[in-house]
Amino acid sequence: MAEIVSRSWQLLTVGPGSRHITPELHDRLVRLLDLLPQTRLIEIETDAGAVSVSRDWPSDRLEEVAAIEADVAAMPGIHRLTLFQAT
Repeated sequence: MAEIVSRSWQLLTVGPGSRHITPELHDRLVRLLDLLPQTRLIEIETDAGAVSVSRDWPSDRLEEVAAIEADVAAMPGIHRLTLFQAT
């Protein structure tokens, strides 16, 4: 029986090669992103063209992140907040 995991993101595939993303490949790509959280983008070349694979978060999550950043940056004694993203 497959394990059901709740994620705050969904897999986003873009490009002409997207038709090659089968349910099995989709699950493997999700697992890769789970195991390698620092990975921002996966690019796959197919015989139909390229496909870019990434995480897609709901806009309300991004708004919440921006609000938290603003709250922290406004705290007394805080001069700067820098978030480092995976490269």
